[in-house]
Amino acid sequence: MNYLKLNVEAVGISNKKLVLNLIRKGEITRREISKISGLNPSTVTKIVKFLIESNLCFEKGQKESKNTVGRKAINLSINPTAYQSLIVRIGVQKTEIGRGYFDGNVEIIDNIRSTTNIANFVSNIKKVSDKITESIPEEKFLGVSVSVPGMVDTEKAFVIDVPHLGWKNLYVNDYVDTSKGLFLDNEANLSLIAESWLNPLIDGLKNVVFLYLSEGIGCGIMIDGKIYRGNTYSAAEFGHMSIQQDGPQCYCGNSGCWETLASTEAFVKKYRSIGGYTAGCNYNEQFSQIIDQVERDELAKDTLKHEEELLAIGIVNIVNSLNPEAVVLGGMAGTLSEQSIKRILKLVNQRVLYALKNKIKIVKSYLDQEGKIVSPGVGATLMIIDRNIQKIIS
Repeated sequence: MNYLKLNVEAVGISNKKLVLNLIRKGEITRREISKISGLNPSTVTKIVKFLIESNLCFEKGQKESKNTVGRKAINLSINPTAYQSLIVRIGVQKTEIGRGYFDGNVEIIDNIRSTTNIANFVSNIKKVSDKITESIPEEKFLGVSVSVPGMVDTEKAFVIDVPHLGWKNLYVNDYVDTSKGLFLDNEANLSLIAESWLNPLIDGLKNVVFLYLSEGIGCGIMIDGKIYRGNTYSAAEFGHMSIQQDGPQCYCGNSGCWETLASTEAFVKKYRSIGGYTAGCNYNEQFSQIIDQVERDELAKDTLKHEEELLAIGIVNIVNSLNPEAVVLGGMAGTLSEQSIKRILKLVNQRVLYALKNKIKIVKSYLDQEGKIVSPGVGATLMIIDRNIQKIIS
């Protein structure tokens, strides 16, 4: 009897999670939830009543439809302030700190300069973060979710290696109070979580690689709908695969890594080496400047062509190794034009194994556009919600 009771309870929680996640995806009616989920209308009505009474969602006007006769269906919408979190997106040169909402959106409150001294860095973050956390009611606070530009053990909140900042083997709880919940993950993994949730171009796909272009190159891998982190949490570090034996030295200590040749830092240095001029606080900003000049600057056009070729080389290696359904170009690669994406796809199809030709999708990030990298922050918000979802609906 106890086993039966436990099974019924598990099914009930699973159904609540299913309905809540459908509402989190966007405005939806009870009828649509029933159709998509396969749950009978009475079960959906009961669950929605619970979610509304729990202040997790609310009714938001009637659904417009020209083909519906009779009473119009009511849209349901997620309550963005039902739960909130502190979001920290660590970058190579600057770190953004903000508030994450229950609908997955992130409000960036402030930013600080990233530093190699971890103690000073955490102290500077705390000056901003304390003001944010103090403004969130304790019962609505999910915890702290952090995007890291390197390898982390997601279960132990342990920083394995962040090459650009020189961080190695750091337990975060040595520097901050983790009693209220702390979650860390690699920025590319978080970006992939965000894209799989929001990007219509990869909707329904289960095997996807996210390429995160910034001062380095990070990648995230999704296999059968789940993020693959590897045995020691260092999977998908394709930015550190060697593509030039005698290439420039990388921050990781190796030479000829893909990111030493195709990162935004490498891109800017290439442009300057052939006579181009840029001004800006960081390599990502300068990358955007050069891209904006492509139509009127032959040096920028030549540098972009070189970048497309280098990105294609790395993508070919990824596609030949993993055979994904799609590769999503994010970070600063999300600012590339559709024409540039098509040229990269053409180069990839010229080089991949015969069995893979014309069978791979290469698409731009849904979130990282116009020079704004937001996917890691959104992914961090979604991750901390998912880590707490069972507690929320129990």
